[in-house]
Amino acid sequence: MAAPRENVNLLFKLYCLAVMTLVAATYTIALRYTRTSDKELYFSTTAVCITEVIKLLLSVGILAKETGNLGRFKASLRENVLGSPKELMKLSVPSLVYAVQNNMAFLALSNLDAAVYQVTYQLKIPCTALCTVLMLNRTLSKLQWISVFMLCGGVILVQWKPAQATKVVSLPVLEASTRLLWSNTQTIS
Repeated sequence: MAAPRENVNLLFKLYCLAVMTLVAATYTIALRYTRTSDKELYFSTTAVCITEVIKLLLSVGILAKETGNLGRFKASLRENVLGSPKELMKLSVPSLVYAVQNNMAFLALSNLDAAVYQVTYQLKIPCTALCTVLMLNRTLSKLQWISVFMLCGGVILVQWKPAQATKVVSLPVLEASTRLLWSNTQTIS
């Protein structure tokens, strides 16, 4: 009886991995495209703010669904948000840092190739591992350290000659190849 549940969990984990990978890749490519197009640029701070408001609304919606009714929802907000301003202040620090990080991501994608940005962005993992060891006095296993060093090595290899290794295809070339691909599919069908 435990095997089907384990398969469902494995399938769900694979589904989550695929969706998260797709979202991360699409986010980087779409953001790079919108920041380097010839059209009028939008304010990155507005995009970050709208994203945070959407996350707030989703969180409030999830809390409302979990509490079940309006009375418990209000009591939960009063107790956990308004009733503990010290905890709210503690949570605001990482939230502000995250907002700054998102604004820096917009700036970086405006000036870097998408591939270079994506690989360099992964440097947050070794930084987090180092902070975990130094600040929290935790230990990492040998496999975790090997993984961290492999990730750093990958970043170094990509950054070695980013101009030759990650040339961005110009828009006219991309449009021409899309037209060619489209015309080939039209003639085949």
